[in-house]
Amino acid sequence: MQRLWLKITGSYLILSITFILVLWFFISSIIQNTYTDMTEDHLIENAQLVSEVITLGGLDEDRKTLDEWTSHFNEEITLRYTIIGKDGTVIADSESDIETMDNHIDRPEIDAVLVRNQDVGSSTRLSDTKDTSMMYVATPVKADGEIIGAVRTSITTESIDNAISAIWTTLSAILFIILLVSVISAALLSYNITKPINRVINVTKRLQNKDYSARINADYSGEIGNLNTSVNALAASLQAHVNEIEESEKQLNSILSNLVSGVVLIDDKGFVDLTNHATERFLSKHTSKITGKEYSYVFGPLGIDHLIETVIEDNVKRHDEAHIYFPEERILDVHIAPYYSQGWHQRGAIIVMHDITNIRRLEKMRSEFVANVSHELKTPITSVKGFAETLLSGDVPDKETSDQFLRIIYDESERLNRLITDLLELSKIEKQAMPLQITDVNVNEIINNSTQTISKFARDKNITLHLPEIDEAVHVEADKDRLGQIVLNLVANAVNYTADNGAIFINVEERTSKVVISVRDTGMGIPAESLDRLFERFYRVDQARSRHSGGTGLGLAIVKHLVESHGGNIFVKSKEGIGSTFTVELPKTQD
Repeated sequence: MQRLWLKITGSYLILSITFILVLWFFISSIIQNTYTDMTEDHLIENAQLVSEVITLGGLDEDRKTLDEWTSHFNEEITLRYTIIGKDGTVIADSESDIETMDNHIDRPEIDAVLVRNQDVGSSTRLSDTKDTSMMYVATPVKADGEIIGAVRTSITTESIDNAISAIWTTLSAILFIILLVSVISAALLSYNITKPINRVINVTKRLQNKDYSARINADYSGEIGNLNTSVNALAASLQAHVNEIEESEKQLNSILSNLVSGVVLIDDKGFVDLTNHATERFLSKHTSKITGKEYSYVFGPLGIDHLIETVIEDNVKRHDEAHIYFPEERILDVHIAPYYSQGWHQRGAIIVMHDITNIRRLEKMRSEFVANVSHELKTPITSVKGFAETLLSGDVPDKETSDQFLRIIYDESERLNRLITDLLELSKIEKQAMPLQITDVNVNEIINNSTQTISKFARDKNITLHLPEIDEAVHVEADKDRLGQIVLNLVANAVNYTADNGAIFINVEERTSKVVISVRDTGMGIPAESLDRLFERFYRVDQARSRHSGGTGLGLAIVKHLVESHGGNIFVKSKEGIGSTFTVELPKTQD
């Protein structure tokens, strides 16, 4: 902005100086010519006056008196007067001795008057007598209409130059003052012009630096006022658009950050331009190691880099599944499509990844569940059908064998009934179709009551049950029947997998905000590789032993769902050959 002010002021200064110089030379020339003409006219007037005085006074007849009279002129005025005869002889001179002066007939001004009969003769030349430059003017002296001589007046050009110099000095001072006033006026005018422009520039710089609140608050009229209004309107519109863009960007970032699907944007040069938190989680890489990297580096380990290349080069969509094995196994459903800018110009590719690991796991579990249910149903049905067909055929030799077959049919139907009942109950629990009836219950009392139904089986195997004292009350908010079912299933499971003459320990520990129930047995134990799958439906550590014991394979799955429905957790620790411990943690109060 300072440069603009200097440019305007400097341009006006140069223009003013040029104008002043031209004006100075023009006026100087006019003044010089005018003053020279005025001096010449003055000399002519004086010469004519002296000529008339000579004629009227008869001085032309008395040269001595004329010379004396002429000599007095030097005392009164600065002009030099010379009286010259018709033949060019100097008759009188106001400054020099006529005896020393040459004949003047060849002088230009005298020649013009006496020889060429002109009314006035003039010249400016170096004086032979005074050896200085002088202006000469000569007029004829007439008597009875006949030229009898000439009167010449002269003045040194030095006096003319001095007068003109004085005029030039005054003129220069006046022009300098005019120039100074012009420059000051130009500076003030430039400042007044550039000041509002400076405000506009400052506002535009603030806008450029993303300060969209910048406005021009000064009030100007005319075009500057219109410019300020336009700039303010532009700033307000820009601020509104930027706010909309920022809001849209926040919404987009929020959406991308909270998406469970991974989103990746790849530019047309093959570099990752945008990603989200889900992608970081899937790839186990920080954003800094994804954005700005080539897609082959990021997605090469997934084996989908060739698909990305196809999408970018051929402008087509691709879909595939990708597997990740580190740090944990994941299965990703990957969709790749081109994305475009305005005008449908391809800008790169967009990748959307869905984690379908749980879906595939559920599909596998469903498949296993169907297979297990089919197998579990087929075994008792096959037994029932086979023995029923044998009885119907009449091939049973005696009543004892017939009763044995009927007992087997009854046991298998009971087993089938338990299986169906457990399946229905588990389904209801998962769907929360069986709401909990929360009351304040004594945990030790529930344990003692629930284990009564299983104590007979324990005695048959000579297994000792160590129960908590019923008199020591430990209270918790829970569904009484469901808590009893949890304890019964855990103890029944312990009895089934504990060898004869073993022991089962049931302990209750009351803590600050929860109650811990543990069931420890001295059974065969559980292999470490089976612990993670122990609470799955139909999962059995020992298939043959489980079926022989009459279990359905759903007991622990039901226990897990009942514990979680109370807001608790269940854990298991086991060592083969030593035994297993199941620990249930339940909150004291239900929200």
